[in-house]
Amino acid sequence: MGTRETQNRILDAALLLFNAHGTAAVSTNRIAEHCGISKGNLHYHFRNKQEIIQSLFRRMVAEMDAGWYRDHLVPTLEHMAEMHVRQLQLILAYRFFYRELADLLRQDPLLRRRFAENRDRRLREIERFFRSLAEHGLMRIPDDEHRLRSIVDATWIISDNWINYLEFHDREVTIDAILEGYYEVLEVLRPYLCADPQQITQESYRTIERMAQRASTDPDR
Repeated sequence: MGTRETQNRILDAALLLFNAHGTAAVSTNRIAEHCGISKGNLHYHFRNKQEIIQSLFRRMVAEMDAGWYRDHLVPTLEHMAEMHVRQLQLILAYRFFYRELADLLRQDPLLRRRFAENRDRRLREIERFFRSLAEHGLMRIPDDEHRLRSIVDATWIISDNWINYLEFHDREVTIDAILEGYYEVLEVLRPYLCADPQQITQESYRTIERMAQRASTDPDR
């Protein structure tokens, strides 16, 4: 078995176990056992659990980089709804990271720096997307740059924490729950959006329903 294939097996197993049990409850021994490899073989690829978590974060960023940074090229309200669903799908896939975010970043300065760099880059891209919406007459950008940054931050915070909010209340991630989270995003944006509120709501539901149903029937998503 090649090095890359073994590393991917280890990361896949770690992600499954971390999501199910949390990082504290999962040892490298348990990950190796799940993969069917020796502890020594695992440590040949990753010196410790911290390196595995760092690699999973890099994988998550790579998924973002695969398409997330072209959002400004599709400045539509439909695409904005797709961005919300896509964010929640990523968080579901790496939910251990978002559940334990504060502790993981506190324990690992390197991970904290990389997370901050990626977050800042993503926030700049969201601002760029909003400006593209404005150029197409779909949004009004406030004159105050600090207010614009607050809008960007607020929408990011809602999307980033919506899955945790649902889990805290023992709620399943249904289409209606996803839509409810998007309504919270729209409440922040509504004073600045130029389209009819009813039209935005109807288009949002159709987009979110379509994406959620596609994800439920596509094992690779």
